[in-house]
Amino acid sequence: MSSTARHLDASGDRPTPAVALTAVPTPARALHELERVMDVFRTVNVTAKDVISDARLQQLEWVAGELALALPLGLTETAGDSLAELLAPDAVQAYLLYGRGGYLRTAPTVATDPTSYDTSERIRIFCLERIAEQARIPFEAPDMPPWRLRPTVSPHMADLITEHLETEAAQWTETARPDSIVRGLAMWGVMRDALPRLGELESMLVDSLVLTADTRTLTLRRRPQGGARGKTPEPETIDLSIDTGQRLADWLDRRNRLILRLHGGVPRHLWLAAPPHPDFGVPIHRRGISKWYKKLADAVQIKQDAAGVPEKDLVPTRWETMRRTLLAQRQALEGTA
Repeated sequence: MSSTARHLDASGDRPTPAVALTAVPTPARALHELERVMDVFRTVNVTAKDVISDARLQQLEWVAGELALALPLGLTETAGDSLAELLAPDAVQAYLLYGRGGYLRTAPTVATDPTSYDTSERIRIFCLERIAEQARIPFEAPDMPPWRLRPTVSPHMADLITEHLETEAAQWTETARPDSIVRGLAMWGVMRDALPRLGELESMLVDSLVLTADTRTLTLRRRPQGGARGKTPEPETIDLSIDTGQRLADWLDRRNRLILRLHGGVPRHLWLAAPPHPDFGVPIHRRGISKWYKKLADAVQIKQDAAGVPEKDLVPTRWETMRRTLLAQRQALEGTA
């Protein structure tokens, strides 16, 4: 840290050599105003996560950090004068070009998929709109890049995962089977029947299920990528297969045992953490579901490699890639029916 330079005073103190001084430029006014807006978002995130979720705040922080990096690189001559100038069309266009070119990265990346760049730019534009809206600044949003979905893989991959889960479960008697395996079978059954996104899976409630001798349904609210903003999605009720209904019944029995140890309110979420997780009995978040699925896909791929199975694609480790694969298969079957 540099010390503050002192003028020569009457005591005869020697002045600080010029070479020892560090010039610290005053942060641009635009960044001060941006930081005040971010403070509002942080406060709302603490008190109302349904308005500013943790994931959304992370995106807003990312864009604010990029703007701070881009400003010294040169956006426009007046971009630093105010937040309004920083969000002016020319400055925004220059910022997006820097972002698209990779000049604002703070960590190395190996991504070469062009869809990732399009997705990043969509997030940037959306966050800029939110910042301008909060600051009450007129904003001319650039054209959004088109959605380009990641390619799907062979539907056979889903069958491999089903077989792996069933083989794991068969190693135990029904009473001795670990809770995580019982949950995995039920969760994968819901995946194949309802094709939920991670956020939809995470938010499922026990009340969303109807399991009787004659009825097996699950009600969920779809959260499509790039869906209409400000609109509440309509609930959708899906008929479940007999196998999935039975696996969900088995999981509900295990779930009831897991929550016995909890004190206070009982969670309404359908999916809970299971042993050996230290917080078993509490709702499992999408990150936990994603990690579980990746571990499952990796285990299936290891078996494929060990068996020397020739294949064009690897088992997808992203839940969304597998979901789109099953969706494409279902649409193809419906188109030929």
